Amino acid sequence: MNKMWFRRLLLSYLPIFFIVTMILFVVFFQTLNEQNRREAIKANDFLAQQVILFTDNSLKAIDYQVVREILTNPDISHFFSRDSMDVAANIKALKVMDELKFNYPIIDSIYFMRFKDEFIFGDVPRTYEDFQDKSFIEKYEEQESGAKWSGERTYKAFSDSDIDAENVISLVRTAPFNMGVKQGYFVVNVSLSKLQDTVSRMYNSDISFVSMIDDEGRNLLGDEVDPSATGPVLANYTSPYTGWEINSGILDKNGLKFVLTFYNVWVVFAIAVVVFGILWVIYVTKRNYKPIQQLVSLIQTYSSKSEGAGATSESEFIFIQNTLENLMSETKQFQQQYREKLILQKKYHFHQVLEGAVQMTDEAWISELRSYDLDVKGKISTVHVIEIDDYFAFQAIYNERDQSLLKFTLYSVIHETAKNLGVTVWAEWTTDRRVSFILWLPQEANVMEKNDYIIQECRTWIEQNVSFNITIGRGEPANTLEELRGSYEKANYCLQYKAVLGSNRIIALEDTIRPQTEIQEYFKTIYLLSQSLRLAENEWLKYLNLFFDQIRDSLLPRKEIESLLQFFVHHLEGEVLELSKEYRNIWRAVHTDLRELAMRWDNLDDLQQGCSSIFAMMNEKMQMQRESHSNKALFIEIRTYIEENYANSELSLDFLSNRFQFNSKYLSKMFKEEFGENFVDFLIGLRIANAKQMLSKTQKPMQEISSEVGYYNYNSFNRAFKNVVGLSPRDFRKQLGEGS
Repeated sequence: MNKMWFRRLLLSYLPIFFIVTMILFVVFFQTLNEQNRREAIKANDFLAQQVILFTDNSLKAIDYQVVREILTNPDISHFFSRDSMDVAANIKALKVMDELKFNYPIIDSIYFMRFKDEFIFGDVPRTYEDFQDKSFIEKYEEQESGAKWSGERTYKAFSDSDIDAENVISLVRTAPFNMGVKQGYFVVNVSLSKLQDTVSRMYNSDISFVSMIDDEGRNLLGDEVDPSATGPVLANYTSPYTGWEINSGILDKNGLKFVLTFYNVWVVFAIAVVVFGILWVIYVTKRNYKPIQQLVSLIQTYSSKSEGAGATSESEFIFIQNTLENLMSETKQFQQQYREKLILQKKYHFHQVLEGAVQMTDEAWISELRSYDLDVKGKISTVHVIEIDDYFAFQAIYNERDQSLLKFTLYSVIHETAKNLGVTVWAEWTTDRRVSFILWLPQEANVMEKNDYIIQECRTWIEQNVSFNITIGRGEPANTLEELRGSYEKANYCLQYKAVLGSNRIIALEDTIRPQTEIQEYFKTIYLLSQSLRLAENEWLKYLNLFFDQIRDSLLPRKEIESLLQFFVHHLEGEVLELSKEYRNIWRAVHTDLRELAMRWDNLDDLQQGCSSIFAMMNEKMQMQRESHSNKALFIEIRTYIEENYANSELSLDFLSNRFQFNSKYLSKMFKEEFGENFVDFLIGLRIANAKQMLSKTQKPMQEISSEVGYYNYNSFNRAFKNVVGLSPRDFRKQLGEGS
């Protein structure tokens, strides 16, 4: 194969590889450079914060200590309150100054100014007129700005001294502090040289610079730095205490400024290289695009998509990919449809042939099988039908997916077992629970032994390896298509006897030979069983067992058992419908259970057990209903007796229990259930009701009325009447008389 296209693409895009590699190197080193730059900014930021922190803390401490001395030190108060010279007071004030200088080394000098006598007290006492710092005090008095510290200024204690003037910053506090009447000033001068010396120890002056700019724009930390020698200011802060501005940055030595700013140059260069690479890619792609364009044009010409569609909106490679995917998908779909159609056609043909719906010659049948890759010429065939036992439970235990897997397992076992013995097989599911299969065996002497071995192996494997069992109806050997259909009918016929012969076995035609039994015995037993259930007698179970024994003895197939069971249910329904409404309601529930049982029973044992459970429940409910009717009639008789003999003073639960042969506790319980109240309340209510009639309609004495309603003790009658009516019998009669 000519690789010219590959070489063209390689040579076209190889320069891009080198460009991208160079950009990556540039980005790497510039990223490293940028990281160093950020670290420098971070370091200068930290330095500026530390300078602010140190300066503010130092000046705040001095300010705090000065205010404290003014407020709390009696020696200071004594000094400023005098109006004449006092040596002792001056010594004490000098001691305060010395302690401040000792505690705060950055202090250059301290002096006090007293207003009363304009006395200046410091290193050497003097008058205000001779004081060199007079102009600073006057300026401070004029402004009274409230600034804590002054900006940079020069201070010299004596004009005639050889000592040079010192650059200082000054703190002026009035004494007393924050009072309406001012007695003087407490002035502290901090040496800028000492402050600068302390701050310079915090950083390397060969690399970085720090400036502290006061309100007048002067640098408090030294001379002005040459702007050409400094780099950009990397950190800038303003002191919240003094208001001075702190700047920090890197000195431009050895081309450091150029290195830090060279990052932008590299970025511009990288962008330019990227733009060049993009233009180069566009040029090369356009030059190499022609073969792809021709390929797309060719596909569009012969593709179904291009018919009446014009230009496609998809990209070329996506269009090529989609075209190839559609072609492969259509091919795969066609193959899948062909396989599914072949499977459905094969299954449909299996049903049609075995059920006799399609008429064809033996030669046509063999030719048809050959199209399904089944070579059956010269072989003996047998048809067998496998049924899954207790299919109702099988559906309840497994979901549809598991059912399909287990059915596929059964299907595979049939094929594998036959294949291992070199036997041709064709199997199809004819119903949800039945799979039918044809075995073609060579014509040998032991052909039926091999046939029986195959089906027995299938049954045994299923029994040992899965959780359900199968029953197999065995067909007879066949040489022609017509005999094969007969074999299929016989296999299905054999499975009809699974009901009486049992499940999980192989049923052959010889197993279905029935004995000669008179059919009238069934109907006689059905009549006796129906009468026994109708009367709720205990002998119903004996007749039910006899009915199923007769079915077993007669070896009835499933269809005849279903017909016989249907006749029995119809006959029993006619017997029960002659009874009262309560019994008919019981039968409706029983009839529903029998219909459900008829759909799910698998063998005669299942049917007998289900019928026994259903009829036991029916018998129990009918007996309870019968007892309920009997008890109701008896309690009506008891109530009638009480209403007729309520005047009997001996009437009680024990009396009634002896008379009607009932347990007294049971009688009391059933009385309340039937009549809604207990016996005593019922009897008292009956007696008082009759007493009220006598009181209203007769003039009999109270004692006589009491005796006639069952109370020989008048006091008992009076108490009972009052509890029920709310009045005594006399008051009740009196009330009736007043009302009339």
